[in-house]
This record gives sequence, structure tokens and C-alpha cells, in this order.
Amino acid sequence: MVTVTGEQFQKASGSVRAEVRRAPVEVTYHGRPELVVMSIEDYALLRTNRRPALLREDMPRARVERIAGNRVSPEHAGLDALMDD
Repeated sequence: MVTVTGEQFQKASGSVRAEVRRAPVEVTYHGRPELVVMSIEDYALLRTNRRPALLREDMPRARVERIAGNRVSPEHAGLDALMDD
């Protein structure tokens, strides 16, 4: 993904617009990513492909059981410690 600074985005919006027609552009402010600018076609595709979140009580029982039965592989078991904070 192409990255531009906020200043570049403001000063060279025409070239950024041209780049956005090819692929999304990340805009940073003070060195941190803050925005992603994308074409309307990319945005429409993103909106079309999103799936709504379901509450557990709205899911089929078989799906809930399948999710509950998932286990982390032993090689990643140490990641659980990151959640202890």
C-alpha cells in the first residue's frame, strides 16, 4: 500500500487521487497511520463483502458448538499469557 504524509496529501491531492484509483492509500500524521483513502469502487466492494456480527443466541447451535470446540495449537499456547493483563 502506498503511504503519504498528511502534508503530501494536502499539497498533492491530484496525484493521490490518481494513486487511489489503482489501490488504497494510507495517510499518516506525525508518523502514525490515521486514514486510508480508497476509490468508491473499492469501498462498495468492501461494504458488499462484510458480514454482520451475530449474537450467540442468534447462531445455529451447531455453529456455536463448533466454535466452542476450537483449540489453539500448542505452538501458539503462549499467546494466552498476553490476555492476562
